[in-house]
Amino acid sequence: MVALQGGSGYVRGVRYQNVRVDDVSNPIIIDQFYCDSPTPGQNQSSAVEISEIMYKNISGTSKSKNAMKFACSDTVPCSHIVLNNINLESRDGTVETYCNSAIGFGYGYVQPSAECLTSSDKEKIIKQEPELALCGMAGLAAGIPYI
Repeated sequence: MVALQGGSGYVRGVRYQNVRVDDVSNPIIIDQFYCDSPTPGQNQSSAVEISEIMYKNISGTSKSKNAMKFACSDTVPCSHIVLNNINLESRDGTVETYCNSAIGFGYGYVQPSAECLTSSDKEKIIKQEPELALCGMAGLAAGIPYI
């Protein structure tokens, strides 16, 4: 998921589930700094708001060192990112997770580790309701559907 710099609006309530990837460059990516110009422009302070994104049952191999990349804006951080049952590897060594201004958590098996995601919601969401922990979205209690 990429968003052009300087964009506006929001993306929320998206679930990626039961995905197998084979030797791809960016298996899991959120990038609010995306630029489609051949020459890099100046970083913009506005960004599309990205929240309530779940990755569940994602496995396979990555070409890039950062198998998971959450490059979010300091002014409009990504929030409520949930990872569950993630198994990404590399044919040529280890893979990592990159985070900038990304709020969320992983539970169950998550490889590579996503400790760089920051969250104060994890325990609260898991304790609130078992279904919320499975879906990872407090918004479901308010009737916000998945896309």
